[in-house]
Amino acid sequence: MLMKDSIVDPKALNLREGQFGTTFNGQTFQIDALATLNDWQFTTYIDFMGRVCVARRKLPDGDWQSISFDDYVIDHTDVHNVPVLGICPIDGTIHLAFDHHNSPLHYRVSQPGAATSPESVGWSTDLFGAITSELVGGVELTKLTYPIFVTMPDGALQMYYRIGMSGDGDTHLAEYRPHAGGWKVLGAFVSGQGKFVDSTSRNAYHNGFDFDAAGRLHTTWVWRESINLLSNHDLQYAYSDDNGYTWSNREGTRVGVTGHEPMHLRSRGITVRPIAYGWGMMNQLTQTLDDRGRIHVVLWQQPPTAPEASADLGTWRYVHYWGDEHGNWHQHQLPYFGRKPTVLASGDDLVLVFTKSVDPDYHGKDSGGPLYVITASSADEWSTWREIYRSSDAFVGEPRVDKHRWQDSAVLSIYAQQAPAAPGEPSPLHVMDFDLEL
Repeated sequence: MLMKDSIVDPKALNLREGQFGTTFNGQTFQIDALATLNDWQFTTYIDFMGRVCVARRKLPDGDWQSISFDDYVIDHTDVHNVPVLGICPIDGTIHLAFDHHNSPLHYRVSQPGAATSPESVGWSTDLFGAITSELVGGVELTKLTYPIFVTMPDGALQMYYRIGMSGDGDTHLAEYRPHAGGWKVLGAFVSGQGKFVDSTSRNAYHNGFDFDAAGRLHTTWVWRESINLLSNHDLQYAYSDDNGYTWSNREGTRVGVTGHEPMHLRSRGITVRPIAYGWGMMNQLTQTLDDRGRIHVVLWQQPPTAPEASADLGTWRYVHYWGDEHGNWHQHQLPYFGRKPTVLASGDDLVLVFTKSVDPDYHGKDSGGPLYVITASSADEWSTWREIYRSSDAFVGEPRVDKHRWQDSAVLSIYAQQAPAAPGEPSPLHVMDFDLEL
């Protein structure tokens, strides 16, 4: 099952302690940290000196080749400030965004061909341009958090990002088309405005953005009313049939136009599962689409059947939500739980990847724990889950997966950082390749 366990860097960065955790290499909002195009795999991470790094390898057995940028050192105190990468198959550019938590954009891009003709380019920092806070000349992006790169079905690239802070921010979209002038900033498509109880602003925490086989784009999110974790509430869903320019609810009614009429708290029909304010729920989890186009979400929350609300992460469990072909939503509590997971589909079956820390509350220090891979079949509507892998080593953070390689070749590549020998010491960053037998 485990085909290869490779070390990207033996000395990746860990914090001794941190308000939001201790590792920059493995957070659920780090989309993507690992991506494959054709026969090459690319990754980004932070090394022990706080430098953004990019690495590549020839699949299936090539050694990792890593470069480190010496012109910038990230904020060493906040693990929100992860690096992410995007690949545009049209021109082969590699796009990097890093060090964001209500910050100016930090972005740099490679020369064309870096990903499509890797053996013909020199793999060095000279391949990449300077850091900029602009996607479009003269338009500086500020107060930015959670940049996410998504490759579109036609090979163009999107970037989603929040402008504003926790409890008071809007979700924005930009689009990169190399033969149409490069980046175009399209504007906000989810607004944080509106009144909820005594709150007059909020932000959306998205679980992801995924295109199905027909080109429909799906996203889910929860609302957060303030910086308080317990202010998360309600599961939302919307889709777009025109690459994010307009948005519809599950009934097919248009509920948003990017840059003009963003979706908001009172948009009709976007709430698909009520989850009470103050009940206890983590934000920014995970979603996927199965082969029938059904969307699956796994949240980490106080169980729906619990007798009362709880702020204790130790009582929270995984709950699987899914929408069927008729727009109806269902839920089922899993028998496993751990840190924030990643869900994938294999046909109509599901795979979940996560770590289970000794102490589930990772705020402050991360105790680390085994890496798990579990799976469930659609035959009984994913009600029976079984463990197919558990590591002997402990890992910190939240493992990332290469969705591109998974979709193209059914190889599960997992990016995960080994727990350090002592808090704050550097530790190996792994990419482990699995051939799953489901």
